[in-house]
Amino acid sequence: MRQLLISDGTTADGGYTNNVLAAGAVDVVGLSSDGFTPVVTGDDIADYPAIRLVQGTAQGVNIVSPWIDGLSVTKWTGQSYDPQQAQSSTLTITGTSSAAFNATVKLTSRAIGQAQFERKSYTVAIPNLSTPTAAAALISAAINANLPDFIASCTPAAGVITLVGKTFDSDPYTVLSSFETQSDIDGTYTSTAAVASVATPDLGNGGDGNLIVELEKSLQGMGRGFYNRVELPNTPPAYAVAGTTYDLYKLSFNNGSEGNIKGVDNYREIIIAYPAGGAGQAYFEGQINPWMTSTPGTFAAVTL
Repeated sequence: MRQLLISDGTTADGGYTNNVLAAGAVDVVGLSSDGFTPVVTGDDIADYPAIRLVQGTAQGVNIVSPWIDGLSVTKWTGQSYDPQQAQSSTLTITGTSSAAFNATVKLTSRAIGQAQFERKSYTVAIPNLSTPTAAAALISAAINANLPDFIASCTPAAGVITLVGKTFDSDPYTVLSSFETQSDIDGTYTSTAAVASVATPDLGNGGDGNLIVELEKSLQGMGRGFYNRVELPNTPPAYAVAGTTYDLYKLSFNNGSEGNIKGVDNYREIIIAYPAGGAGQAYFEGQINPWMTSTPGTFAAVTL
């Protein structure tokens, strides 16, 4: 089982109104003879043998995790937000042309999962005695007039064409671009072109808001609609915000009792997404870290 709890940075120390936590807050509560009560800084496993995570919502209901027994925790880690990195490549043209010729540049997508790679080819007439700057401007104009879906920008400057791929975006849906650049400007007419990599594509650590939106959709129904026995279709509320950058906390534990399918649903993982920085995040760390360090796993405090 995997569960995703998403905060908007609201601090949980405001408590509950009619047993409902403030919208956007994520609270840590402890199991006690009086039911569950908010954990405060310094409380550990001796105070509460089990904890539960609670997310407040604008719908006026709490989203809760299962009870987490301190003896069953297997992992407590965190990752600070690390942004996506778009691929960036250059095509550098050198040498003034000795005659007019046709230059061809081909761009080919190499995105994972594509059965048929998208590609576009551009053939451009380069006049006699064209400088590298002039040739780069002509080729860039042709590319920008018919820009591939996987290229975010094409910019010429002093004989250098810089191509930047797209990053993953959940709305509108795009994938992180990986592409190849080829050219036939091989020196036959004095001009030559060389391809170089500036930056390789990287999704970062997953804290990008677009990736959290997609993770939330996948946990709700793979983004293909949501099944409900009473009414179809039924779209549950969404809490991830594409434009937000999140720090992530990951908590794994074993279910104390076997599920209906033996060996399948005994292992559980909870991901908590907090907007990077802010009082709400600091308060959450103050609640959960002392409890985690006091469990038999003696997990190190996670401070992001």
